[in-house]
Amino acid sequence: MEAARSLLKPKNPAKPKKLDQYKQDKPIQLTLFEMLLPHERQYSNTVELYDFIPKYHWGKVERVNGMFLKSLEREFECRQVRYRVSIQPASLKDKNGEEKYYYPSKREELVEDALRKFAVEGQGLFLDDAAGVTFTLHQLQQELMNNGHSYSKDQIKDALLVCAKTNITVTSEDGSAILVSGLFETLGLQTREDWESQGQKSKAFVRFNPLVTQGIKSRKFRQFNYETSMSYKNVIARQLHKRMSHHYIQASVTQPYGISLTTIIRDFGLTAYERLSHNLRDVELARGQDFHRIAGDLKHFYVERAGYGIRQAV
Repeated sequence: MEAARSLLKPKNPAKPKKLDQYKQDKPIQLTLFEMLLPHERQYSNTVELYDFIPKYHWGKVERVNGMFLKSLEREFECRQVRYRVSIQPASLKDKNGEEKYYYPSKREELVEDALRKFAVEGQGLFLDDAAGVTFTLHQLQQELMNNGHSYSKDQIKDALLVCAKTNITVTSEDGSAILVSGLFETLGLQTREDWESQGQKSKAFVRFNPLVTQGIKSRKFRQFNYETSMSYKNVIARQLHKRMSHHYIQASVTQPYGISLTTIIRDFGLTAYERLSHNLRDVELARGQDFHRIAGDLKHFYVERAGYGIRQAV
C-alpha cells in the first residue's frame, strides 16, 4: 500500500515536455516485458491492477445539456482487495471550438492495447522513469486496422486525447487514495493544432499510467493472446479473456474457472439490469459470438448466478 501511495499525482502538473527533453532509458524490467521472438508475435501483456480497473464506459451516454457528463463512481475487486474508482470524463473541443465531454470506451481500450503491444515489440522506453512508447499516428492506425478495427486518423487522435484527459482516482476500501492520474500520464502533442503542425508521420509518445510503470518495475504482468483478444467484437468476451489469462494460472480441464455474474457486472463496468437473467444472456451472447474461439483450457469456465445458488455453464 505504501508503494501505491507514491503514485499520487499533483492536480496541477508542470507544462508537458517535448520527447527529447525527457531522460530516456531502457531498464532491465522493460526488457523482460518485451516479447521479440517470431513465435511471440501474437502475444502482449496484461498488467496487475491497472488492467482490472473498470475504467471504460460501454453503451450509450446521457449528457447534461448535450455536452456534460457526470463522473462515474464504481467499485471493483482485485486479488481479494476491494477498491473504488472515480472516473472524470475528458473534455475535448471540436473543430468549431465547442466543448464536449467523453468517457473512455471500447475505442480507447483498443488504442491502449495497441500502444502496449508496441512497447512489447521493442518500441517502449522509460521517460523520466515512467514507462512509455513512441509511435506514429499512421502506425497506430495500421495496427488497429490489421486487427479488425478501422478508425480514421481524427478518431484515433480523439481517442488519444480522451485517454490523456480522463482522470481516474483509485481508493482502497478504507478511503485511502492510491492513484490520481490520467489513463495516460503524458501524451506528446496534446492538441489538434500540434498534430496538424507536426505532420501525420511525426513521432508521438505516451507515458503510460503510473500503475503500468509500477507493474513493469515489479514484474507483475502476464502474457495473453493479443491477436485473439483484439479479434473479439464483444466487450464481455474481451474482458473475460484478459481476466482469465491473468488470473487463471491453474489451467486444467478438471479445474474450470469460476466467476459470479455479479462480479462480471461489477468488475467489467457493465450495467446491472433489473433481471440478472438479462445480464446472463449478454454473457451467453459473448460466448456465442466470440468466446468459442478461445483455445485450450480457457474454454472451461462457468458463471455462478448470484441469488440463485446454481452454476450456469457458458
